Amino acid sequence: MPRLVGQRSDSSPTIALLCLLALITGISLEYLGYVNVIPGLGRDIPYSSQENTNQAQ
Repeated sequence: MPRLVGQRSDSSPTIALLCLLALITGISLEYLGYVNVIPGLGRDIPYSSQENTNQAQ
């Protein structure tokens, strides 16, 4: 029977998932216009929740 005391856990899947979530979040913020790291990518103006109400008036 193997001893489990002192063995390190494999955290590679957790680290990969966190990196993937960070990448998705960064790309989303770039595309929506909240950050402008890559010029010309995404929206010209940041999204606002009141964008549609201003056009209706």
